[in-house]
Amino acid sequence: MNLYFMINPAAKNGRSVSIWKQLQPLLDREGIAYQAYWTSRKGEGKEIARRIGEESAEPTVIAAVRGDGTVHEVVNGAGSFPHVAIGCIPAGTGNDFVRGFRLARTSKQALQRLLSDVRLGRVLSFDLGRFASSAVPDGAFANSIGCGFDAHIARMANRSKWKGRLNRFGLGSFIYVFYLVRELFRYQPVDLDICVDGQNYSFLKAWLATVSNHPYYGGGMRIAPSVRADDGLLHVTVVGPMPRWKILALFLTVFWGGHVRMKEVCVFTGRNVHIRPAAPVPVHADGEEAGVGEVSAWIEAKRMRVIGAELGE
Repeated sequence: MNLYFMINPAAKNGRSVSIWKQLQPLLDREGIAYQAYWTSRKGEGKEIARRIGEESAEPTVIAAVRGDGTVHEVVNGAGSFPHVAIGCIPAGTGNDFVRGFRLARTSKQALQRLLSDVRLGRVLSFDLGRFASSAVPDGAFANSIGCGFDAHIARMANRSKWKGRLNRFGLGSFIYVFYLVRELFRYQPVDLDICVDGQNYSFLKAWLATVSNHPYYGGGMRIAPSVRADDGLLHVTVVGPMPRWKILALFLTVFWGGHVRMKEVCVFTGRNVHIRPAAPVPVHADGEEAGVGEVSAWIEAKRMRVIGAELGE
């Protein structure tokens, strides 16, 4: 297999650089042939991954040395090529891709498992999420996509200068908690119309609607606890009218999936989803900004190949 690494030096204020400096000697010592690409701007990882996928039809592995942002770019660039497998050496803040596809949680373990699977030619097939929004007419997601309060928080946190500063001390996740509490008293829920496989649903003053390919989002929250990344279905979680104080309780219980027992939370499954909010609320895909307003999502079963992963129970 051809082996490529995609390194984002901005991840957690340089943590991916530090991790790569630890891993590179291990690769060189074992005589592993590989190429490393360093990204310098948003979107470059997608461009490089697509070029790699287009230039050769041989079995290829592209491993992101970062977290969900870089994985999102690699998936959008090469996730649908049948000869390309996606891997990840965790170095980011959220690492929901690592959790959802059961990759190793430490960088050295992740590299060892990846290299073992390369030698054995072991690659697993999982579902690939696709979407279309106002900003992205043809996009892909590995983890989740959605709109509303969570996308608003992600946008505020990603644009904050404090995120980078906190990342220096491994505290980047606290920026999301800060904006959650602050924006809880500012954000206005909106009416939503949702269509799942031709069935229409309407919600008044909904806080958010999330479409999931596996259980995790937001850095370990189990937003869709029953979903599997290989079941051929998308799971839709809608949080309807709810007092603001109860939103805090929801974001605590979501870490173990307890929120699905709340009466204000509705869950659907299907292959095609369309969300139309009454106001232009933000849209996120794998935690990255993806426009505002309406969004459509659909599943391509077993279309994404992942290396270093394990099947769920």
